[in-house]
Amino acid sequence: MTFEEQLTRAFETLTERLRGDIDLQVQRAVAELVAAGPTDRDVSDVSSTSAEMDIVVAARDRLAGAVRSLERARSLSEILDTLVSCARAEGARAEVWLIRGGRLHQWRSPGSGGADHVPARALDEGGVIADAARTQAVASADGTLAVPIAIAGSAVAVLYAELRTENLELGTQNVELLTRYAARCLEALTAFTVARALTQKPNEPDAAGGSPPAIAEASAEDDTSARRYARLLVSEIKLYHESAVIDGRRDRDLATRLGGEIARARAMFEERVAEHVRQRADYFHDELVRTLANGDASLLEVGS
Repeated sequence: MTFEEQLTRAFETLTERLRGDIDLQVQRAVAELVAAGPTDRDVSDVSSTSAEMDIVVAARDRLAGAVRSLERARSLSEILDTLVSCARAEGARAEVWLIRGGRLHQWRSPGSGGADHVPARALDEGGVIADAARTQAVASADGTLAVPIAIAGSAVAVLYAELRTENLELGTQNVELLTRYAARCLEALTAFTVARALTQKPNEPDAAGGSPPAIAEASAEDDTSARRYARLLVSEIKLYHESAVIDGRRDRDLATRLGGEIARARAMFEERVAEHVRQRADYFHDELVRTLANGDASLLEVGS
Protein backbone atom coordinates (compact mmCIF):
# COMPACT_ATOMS: atom_id res chain seq x y z
CA MET A 1 0.00 0.00 0.00
CA THR A 2 1.40 3.38 -0.99
CA PHE A 3 1.70 6.24 1.48
CA GLU A 4 -1.07 8.09 -0.36
CA GLU A 5 -3.39 5.09 0.12
CA GLN A 6 -2.44 4.80 3.80
CA LEU A 7 -3.12 8.51 4.32
CA THR A 8 -6.47 8.30 2.56
CA ARG A 9 -7.50 5.27 4.63
CA ALA A 10 -6.50 7.04 7.86
CA PHE A 11 -8.53 10.11 6.84
CA GLU A 12 -11.60 8.00 6.04
CA THR A 13 -11.25 6.10 9.33
CA LEU A 14 -11.07 9.35 11.29
CA THR A 15 -14.13 10.70 9.47
CA GLU A 16 -16.09 7.53 10.26
CA ARG A 17 -15.05 7.73 13.91
CA LEU A 18 -16.17 11.35 14.12
CA ARG A 19 -19.53 10.51 12.56
CA GLY A 20 -19.96 7.64 15.03
CA ASP A 21 -19.29 10.02 17.92
CA ILE A 22 -21.96 12.44 16.63
CA ASP A 23 -24.46 9.57 16.13
CA LEU A 24 -23.84 8.37 19.69
CA GLN A 25 -24.52 11.81 21.15
CA VAL A 26 -27.73 12.16 19.14
CA GLN A 27 -28.96 8.76 20.32
CA ARG A 28 -28.19 9.71 23.91
CA ALA A 29 -30.13 12.98 23.55
CA VAL A 30 -33.16 11.16 22.11
CA ALA A 31 -33.07 8.63 24.96
CA GLU A 32 -32.99 11.44 27.53
CA LEU A 33 -36.01 13.11 25.94
CA VAL A 34 -37.95 9.84 26.00
CA ALA A 35 -36.99 9.19 29.62
CA ALA A 36 -38.12 12.70 30.58
CA GLY A 37 -41.66 12.08 29.25
CA PRO A 38 -44.68 11.72 31.58
CA THR A 39 -45.18 8.38 33.30
CA ASP A 40 -48.99 8.53 33.64
CA ARG A 41 -50.27 9.47 30.20
CA ASP A 42 -53.87 10.17 29.24
CA VAL A 43 -54.92 10.56 25.58
CA SER A 44 -53.67 14.16 25.38
CA ASP A 45 -50.37 13.15 26.98
CA VAL A 46 -49.83 10.46 24.35
CA SER A 47 -50.68 12.89 21.55
CA SER A 48 -48.33 15.50 22.97
CA THR A 49 -45.51 12.98 23.40
CA SER A 50 -45.99 11.73 19.84
CA ALA A 51 -45.69 15.27 18.49
CA GLU A 52 -42.57 15.85 20.56
CA MET A 53 -41.01 12.66 19.22
CA ASP A 54 -41.78 13.75 15.65
CA ILE A 55 -39.85 16.95 16.35
CA VAL A 56 -36.95 14.98 17.81
CA VAL A 57 -36.85 12.62 14.83
CA ALA A 58 -36.90 15.56 12.40
CA ALA A 59 -34.02 17.20 14.27
CA ARG A 60 -32.08 13.94 14.24
CA ASP A 61 -32.63 13.53 10.49
CA ARG A 62 -31.48 17.09 9.81
CA LEU A 63 -28.30 16.48 11.78
CA ALA A 64 -27.65 13.17 10.01
CA GLY A 65 -28.09 14.84 6.63
CA ALA A 66 -25.78 17.69 7.64
CA VAL A 67 -23.08 15.24 8.73
CA ARG A 68 -23.31 13.45 5.38
CA SER A 69 -23.00 16.78 3.58
CA LEU A 70 -19.87 17.66 5.55
CA GLU A 71 -18.40 14.25 4.76
CA ARG A 72 -18.65 15.04 1.05
CA ALA A 73 -16.81 18.38 1.44
CA ARG A 74 -13.26 18.17 0.12
CA SER A 75 -11.84 21.65 0.79
CA LEU A 76 -11.65 24.14 3.65
CA SER A 77 -13.99 26.54 1.89
CA GLU A 78 -16.51 23.84 1.09
CA ILE A 79 -16.61 22.68 4.73
CA LEU A 80 -17.33 26.21 5.98
CA ASP A 81 -19.93 26.83 3.27
CA THR A 82 -21.65 23.53 4.12
CA LEU A 83 -21.59 24.30 7.84
CA VAL A 84 -23.32 27.64 7.28
CA SER A 85 -25.94 26.13 4.98
CA CYS A 86 -26.75 23.32 7.40
CA ALA A 87 -26.84 25.61 10.44
CA ARG A 88 -29.41 27.78 8.67
CA ALA A 89 -31.76 24.80 8.73
CA GLU A 90 -31.91 25.24 12.52
CA GLY A 91 -32.84 28.92 12.50
CA ALA A 92 -33.38 32.13 10.62
CA ARG A 93 -29.72 33.04 10.21
CA ALA A 94 -26.23 31.55 10.40
CA GLU A 95 -22.77 32.81 9.50
CA VAL A 96 -19.10 32.17 10.20
CA TRP A 97 -16.68 34.80 11.50
CA LEU A 98 -12.94 34.18 11.03
CA ILE A 99 -10.54 35.22 13.81
CA ARG A 100 -7.59 37.01 12.25
CA GLY A 101 -5.22 39.69 13.49
CA GLY A 102 -7.15 40.20 16.72
CA ARG A 103 -10.38 40.93 14.82
CA LEU A 104 -13.41 39.07 13.50
CA HIS A 105 -14.00 38.94 9.74
CA GLN A 106 -17.19 37.55 8.23
CA TRP A 107 -16.84 34.54 5.97
CA ARG A 108 -18.60 35.16 2.65
CA SER A 109 -20.69 32.04 2.19
CA PRO A 110 -23.32 31.37 -0.49
CA GLY A 111 -26.55 33.17 0.40
CA SER A 112 -24.88 35.47 2.90
CA GLY A 113 -26.88 38.38 1.59
CA GLY A 114 -25.15 40.24 -1.21
CA ALA A 115 -21.71 41.62 -1.87
CA ASP A 116 -21.85 44.56 0.55
CA HIS A 117 -18.73 44.81 2.66
CA VAL A 118 -19.24 43.77 6.28
CA PRO A 119 -16.86 45.64 8.62
CA ALA A 120 -14.54 43.61 10.81
CA ARG A 121 -15.33 43.45 14.52
CA ALA A 122 -13.00 43.87 17.47
CA LEU A 123 -12.57 40.95 19.84
CA ASP A 124 -13.14 43.19 22.84
CA GLU A 125 -16.59 44.39 21.77
CA GLY A 126 -19.82 43.01 23.20
CA GLY A 127 -21.99 40.24 21.82
CA VAL A 128 -21.95 36.46 21.77
CA ILE A 129 -19.62 36.23 18.74
CA ALA A 130 -16.82 38.16 20.43
CA ASP A 131 -17.50 36.34 23.71
CA ALA A 132 -17.11 32.94 22.06
CA ALA A 133 -13.91 34.05 20.28
CA ARG A 134 -12.35 35.44 23.48
CA THR A 135 -13.30 32.58 25.79
CA GLN A 136 -13.11 29.79 23.19
CA ALA A 137 -16.37 28.49 24.67
CA VAL A 138 -19.99 28.40 23.53
CA ALA A 139 -21.86 31.67 24.18
CA SER A 140 -25.61 32.30 23.91
CA ALA A 141 -28.17 35.03 24.57
CA ASP A 142 -31.80 35.63 23.58
CA GLY A 143 -32.03 32.81 21.07
CA THR A 144 -28.62 33.43 19.52
CA LEU A 145 -25.73 31.00 19.70
CA ALA A 146 -21.99 31.35 19.01
CA VAL A 147 -19.82 28.23 18.84
CA PRO A 148 -16.02 28.48 18.43
CA ILE A 149 -14.42 26.46 15.62
CA ALA A 150 -11.14 25.18 17.00
CA ILE A 151 -8.24 23.60 15.13
CA ALA A 152 -5.43 22.04 17.15
CA GLY A 153 -6.94 23.46 20.35
CA SER A 154 -7.08 27.07 19.15
CA ALA A 155 -10.21 28.88 17.95
CA VAL A 156 -9.83 30.08 14.34
CA ALA A 157 -13.46 31.04 13.71
CA VAL A 158 -16.92 31.27 15.28
CA LEU A 159 -20.22 29.90 13.98
CA TYR A 160 -23.05 32.31 14.82
CA ALA A 161 -26.72 31.29 14.58
CA GLU A 162 -30.08 32.85 15.36
CA LEU A 163 -32.23 29.89 16.37
CA ARG A 164 -35.98 29.38 16.31
CA THR A 165 -37.60 30.07 19.66
CA GLU A 166 -39.57 26.84 19.47
CA ASN A 167 -37.46 23.74 20.14
CA LEU A 168 -34.54 25.94 21.10
CA GLU A 169 -32.85 23.11 22.99
CA LEU A 170 -32.81 20.80 19.96
CA GLY A 171 -31.60 23.56 17.66
CA THR A 172 -28.81 24.46 20.07
CA GLN A 173 -27.76 20.82 20.36
CA ASN A 174 -27.72 20.33 16.59
CA VAL A 175 -25.69 23.47 15.91
CA GLU A 176 -23.15 22.66 18.63
CA LEU A 177 -22.67 19.08 17.45
CA LEU A 178 -22.51 20.10 13.81
CA THR A 179 -19.93 22.83 14.49
CA ARG A 180 -17.76 20.46 16.50
CA TYR A 181 -17.91 17.92 13.69
CA ALA A 182 -17.05 20.58 11.08
CA ALA A 183 -14.07 21.68 13.20
CA ARG A 184 -12.76 18.12 13.32
CA CYS A 185 -13.25 17.80 9.56
CA LEU A 186 -11.27 21.00 9.04
CA GLU A 187 -8.54 19.75 11.35
CA ALA A 188 -8.36 16.36 9.66
CA LEU A 189 -8.42 17.80 6.15
CA THR A 190 -5.70 20.33 6.97
CA ALA A 191 -3.48 17.63 8.43
CA PHE A 192 -4.21 15.33 5.49
CA THR A 193 -3.43 18.00 2.88
CA VAL A 194 -0.24 19.16 4.57
CA ALA A 195 1.01 15.60 5.11
CA ARG A 196 0.36 14.69 1.48
CA ALA A 197 2.10 17.82 0.20
CA LEU A 198 5.11 17.52 2.48
CA THR A 199 5.71 13.82 1.79
CA GLN A 200 5.71 14.20 -2.00
CA LYS A 201 9.40 15.00 -2.21
CA PRO A 202 11.47 15.18 -5.37
CA ASN A 203 12.59 11.68 -6.35
CA GLU A 204 16.04 10.70 -5.17
CA PRO A 205 18.26 7.81 -6.38
CA ASP A 206 17.50 4.57 -4.60
CA ALA A 207 19.77 4.17 -1.55
CA ALA A 208 20.17 0.45 -2.19
CA GLY A 209 21.58 1.08 -5.64
CA GLY A 210 18.43 0.36 -7.60
CA SER A 211 17.58 2.20 -10.80
CA PRO A 212 15.91 5.62 -10.42
CA PRO A 213 12.52 6.14 -12.09
CA ALA A 214 12.41 7.46 -15.64
CA ILE A 215 13.34 11.12 -15.90
CA ALA A 216 10.06 12.07 -17.52
CA GLU A 217 8.04 10.32 -14.82
CA ALA A 218 10.08 11.91 -12.03
CA SER A 219 9.63 15.36 -13.55
CA ALA A 220 5.88 14.88 -13.81
CA GLU A 221 5.65 13.83 -10.17
CA ASP A 222 7.76 16.81 -9.09
CA ASP A 223 5.50 19.17 -11.01
CA THR A 224 2.36 17.61 -9.52
CA SER A 225 3.78 17.96 -6.01
CA ALA A 226 4.70 21.61 -6.64
CA ARG A 227 1.22 22.42 -7.97
CA ARG A 228 -0.44 20.78 -4.97
CA TYR A 229 1.73 22.65 -2.48
CA ALA A 230 1.07 25.95 -4.27
CA ARG A 231 -2.66 25.21 -4.16
CA LEU A 232 -2.47 24.53 -0.42
CA LEU A 233 -0.60 27.77 0.33
CA VAL A 234 -2.80 29.99 -1.81
CA SER A 235 -6.01 28.34 -0.56
CA GLU A 236 -4.98 29.21 2.99
CA ILE A 237 -4.50 32.86 2.00
CA LYS A 238 -7.99 32.90 0.50
CA LEU A 239 -9.51 31.14 3.51
CA TYR A 240 -8.09 33.43 6.19
CA HIS A 241 -8.17 36.67 4.19
CA GLU A 242 -11.34 36.27 2.18
CA SER A 243 -12.65 39.80 2.76
CA ALA A 244 -9.31 41.23 1.55
CA VAL A 245 -9.50 39.02 -1.54
CA ILE A 246 -13.01 40.29 -2.33
CA ASP A 247 -11.98 43.91 -1.82
CA GLY A 248 -8.76 43.43 -3.78
CA ARG A 249 -10.60 42.02 -6.77
CA ARG A 250 -13.04 44.90 -6.66
CA ASP A 251 -10.39 47.61 -6.30
CA ARG A 252 -7.80 45.79 -8.43
CA ASP A 253 -5.12 45.94 -5.73
CA LEU A 254 -4.69 42.34 -4.60
CA ALA A 255 -0.90 42.59 -4.62
CA THR A 256 -0.99 45.62 -2.32
CA ARG A 257 -3.59 44.28 0.10
CA LEU A 258 -2.09 40.80 0.39
CA GLY A 259 1.56 41.54 -0.37
CA GLY A 260 2.81 40.34 3.00
CA GLU A 261 0.82 37.10 2.95
CA ILE A 262 1.80 36.38 -0.66
CA ALA A 263 5.50 36.99 0.11
CA ARG A 264 5.35 34.70 3.14
CA ALA A 265 3.65 31.92 1.18
CA ARG A 266 6.10 32.27 -1.73
CA ALA A 267 9.03 31.94 0.68
CA MET A 268 7.51 28.71 2.04
CA PHE A 269 6.96 27.46 -1.51
CA GLU A 270 10.54 28.18 -2.57
CA GLU A 271 11.89 26.55 0.58
CA ARG A 272 9.92 23.39 -0.05
CA VAL A 273 10.10 23.05 -3.87
CA ALA A 274 13.43 22.32 -5.54
CA GLU A 275 14.91 25.07 -7.69
CA HIS A 276 15.00 22.95 -10.86
CA VAL A 277 11.24 22.40 -10.52
CA ARG A 278 10.58 26.12 -10.02
CA GLN A 279 12.64 26.92 -13.11
CA ARG A 280 10.34 24.85 -15.30
CA ALA A 281 7.22 26.85 -14.40
CA ASP A 282 6.00 29.38 -11.85
CA TYR A 283 3.35 27.17 -10.28
CA PHE A 284 2.94 29.49 -7.32
CA HIS A 285 2.12 32.51 -9.49
CA ASP A 286 -0.20 30.40 -11.63
CA GLU A 287 -2.13 29.41 -8.51
CA LEU A 288 -2.30 33.03 -7.33
CA VAL A 289 -3.89 33.98 -10.64
CA ARG A 290 -6.30 31.05 -10.63
CA THR A 291 -7.44 31.16 -6.99
CA LEU A 292 -6.96 34.73 -5.76
CA ALA A 293 -7.34 36.74 -8.97
CA ASN A 294 -10.06 34.52 -10.43
CA GLY A 295 -8.04 34.15 -13.64
CA ASP A 296 -7.19 37.85 -14.11
CA ALA A 297 -3.41 38.21 -13.76
CA SER A 298 -3.63 42.00 -13.98
CA LEU A 299 -5.19 42.08 -10.50
CA LEU A 300 -1.84 40.99 -9.09
CA GLU A 301 0.14 43.78 -10.72
CA VAL A 302 1.28 46.49 -8.34
CA GLY A 303 -0.53 49.69 -9.15
CA SER A 304 -2.94 47.97 -11.56
